[in-house]
Amino acid sequence: MEVGRVIRDQRVAAGMSQEELASKVFVSRQTISNWENDKSYPDVQSLDIIAGIFGTSIDELVKGDLPMIDATIAEVDARAKEQDVRAFKRNAWISSALALIALAVAGVAFDQNNWLALAMCAVVYAIALYFAFLLEQTKKRYDVQTYREIRAFMEGSTSLEEIRDQRPSMPRGADIARKMLVGMCAGAAVGLLMTFLVRLF
Repeated sequence: MEVGRVIRDQRVAAGMSQEELASKVFVSRQTISNWENDKSYPDVQSLDIIAGIFGTSIDELVKGDLPMIDATIAEVDARAKEQDVRAFKRNAWISSALALIALAVAGVAFDQNNWLALAMCAVVYAIALYFAFLLEQTKKRYDVQTYREIRAFMEGSTSLEEIRDQRPSMPRGADIARKMLVGMCAGAAVGLLMTFLVRLF
């Protein structure tokens, strides 16, 4: 880490002791010593105060550490994406399972005129929709739309960008119409399935 050396050099050039700098930054002398000896890293607020004391900028203080900072950010982003992929898979499974359970029980409830069971189905289906909403939020965050993109995302594939670049461009109105058509088809399929289940039981 370079920031500790930079702080020490700036402090020595200003003829300031660790105690004096510590009092101006509102930290202990030991904290200054830890920074200068690379035992800990100053927070952004402390860096801002130090930059003001020495008439420089935070960028100048940390520029030697930028590769390390970039690597740390990339590592944190990679871990966050791994967690999001796991959550995406879990939410997809839960949403599908709950929707199927709700539909299956709804058929029986309709056939037997059991309104309490039907109400419970509605609650289960609402929970399924909540998990589906979480899926949509993740898809928006990572800009995955097509099935190929979703599959690449779930597999943690590095080719996601290439797949996204092959996405056919579609006018906004046509995209909305497509989504409405898919929604209507899904609704019709659910209706047919429920009718089949009612007649079956």
